[in-house]
Amino acid sequence: MRRQGRRQMGLRSRAWVAPVRAPARLSRSARMLGDSRSSGRRCGNNNNNNNTCIILCCLVTLLCQVMIVARGHGDHGSTGPVCMRNIGVKLQASYLPGIITVDGDADDWSVVEGHSFMLLQAITDDAAHPYPEGDHSMQIKVAHDGKDVFFLIQVPGAYVYKSDSEKDMASVALIFGVGDDATYHNMGGCPELTMTCNSSTCSGHEVDLMHFYLNKAIPGRLYGSNLFDNINGTGRDSFGNLDDAYCWNPHCRYVDGADPYGTPGNGMNDWSGSWSHSTIDTEYGLVLPDSPYGTVDESGTYTFEFARPLRTNDQLQQDVQFTIGATHRMAAAFWYPLNNEAWESSQHYSASCDWLTLEILPGIGTGLNRSKVGNATVSAFSLLLSLAALSVSVAVGWWVRQTSRVASFNPIVNSL
Repeated sequence: MRRQGRRQMGLRSRAWVAPVRAPARLSRSARMLGDSRSSGRRCGNNNNNNNTCIILCCLVTLLCQVMIVARGHGDHGSTGPVCMRNIGVKLQASYLPGIITVDGDADDWSVVEGHSFMLLQAITDDAAHPYPEGDHSMQIKVAHDGKDVFFLIQVPGAYVYKSDSEKDMASVALIFGVGDDATYHNMGGCPELTMTCNSSTCSGHEVDLMHFYLNKAIPGRLYGSNLFDNINGTGRDSFGNLDDAYCWNPHCRYVDGADPYGTPGNGMNDWSGSWSHSTIDTEYGLVLPDSPYGTVDESGTYTFEFARPLRTNDQLQQDVQFTIGATHRMAAAFWYPLNNEAWESSQHYSASCDWLTLEILPGIGTGLNRSKVGNATVSAFSLLLSLAALSVSVAVGWWVRQTSRVASFNPIVNSL
């Protein structure tokens, strides 16, 4: 309901999990029959076998606890593909001042190491509509300059252009856990419904959300934070649909500064972002009459760049506050229309099935591609030192040679 001063993006029904029925208790006769049939085979024949059984049970229990099974963050009866949690996956934001320009061009990210993720259906399982590009389809890189944090997302896919509605073109989102109880599943996990969710009933389940729809955004141009919407106290982007929002669950999603009753507040859009596709040339700048900007249906790669201050002036628990040296919870999602039709819930893809770990590194070096930056820097510095040492050696040698020559000596005759 964007026109009513608030935005609830894609409300869906609550998740439902079928209860597990406990097994019926066996009668004494049945237990005795089972004992007699298993005589000589069960573990309880002697103390050694009992100990062995206890150890095996403990090992099985431990393995079940370690193998955490996570699901997509959707909220339908089918909650997405079952997959293993991304254990050990950590995105690192390298310290790179003066390197990144948010313009939809990924060339300045070549020195940053990233991770590739297989896109999974996040809401509805539909084997007939997997992401067409296969495994490891989304690459994510992160960097910071001590003031802002930068994100690069690249997804292979044919260029789709149809600006009729938000769902006719690709879309991307980043989400971050804010509250201590915010879960990846159900986007915060607050159990309240639309009419009862608020900052009190869902306290601790806050999730920061940035969502970028491409249907109004020109490739290579900057969108997000703007004076018009910030004066109105909301995180909406009326020009490019790059919205700064928050949520407690999929039913309760609003732009920053707006509450469940549509009342504008003290929020603002802190994000800036741009996008492009490898089939589009943005070198000389594009304007609306240049649409569709590139070759429709041609294979290529989508590129999204985003920037946001590490810290914001949020006082409503709607923004994640990044800290250098700390880790944060994040996830990324991608929407992609198939067969020239608006994307549906089965075309909502996620890069993970639980929170990813984002670490803001406190200095230069870690996380950089040392083969491209570190070694080159060290080699250049070593070369300069060598040249300086050679120059000093030549100068000292020349000075010694000049001062070591024997001067002629004429004794002074005492004429007195």
